[in-house]
Amino acid sequence: MVDDDAIVRRFIGELLHSHGYDVHLAEDGETALRQVGEVRPALVLLDLVMPYKDGFEVLNALKHDPATREIPVMILSVRDREEDVVKGLNLGADDYMRKPFSTQELLARVRKILDRQG
Repeated sequence: MVDDDAIVRRFIGELLHSHGYDVHLAEDGETALRQVGEVRPALVLLDLVMPYKDGFEVLNALKHDPATREIPVMILSVRDREEDVVKGLNLGADDYMRKPFSTQELLARVRKILDRQG
């Protein structure tokens, strides 16, 4: 889970952990890229608006690295313009959810992506 907002990061982390998921948290894009390289998560939940590297830069880096390109990425963002959604999907995101979001919908989408991974 990558989000510069500590409250959102903690909330989503606790939500996913309470449903049996092992969760790693990152507060910015640079930290996220380091963690992904070390941990190799099954899924990355990614905010777009962050310091240092924004979510689009992180997504682009993940999808251009042979070691991480197959890791699914779900964008969670307050940016709800159609061009942001299209850009995220075109860069390789597997899903895009707008904040605020339904916790049940988030859990269903996470489960669906992870089920596809096997």
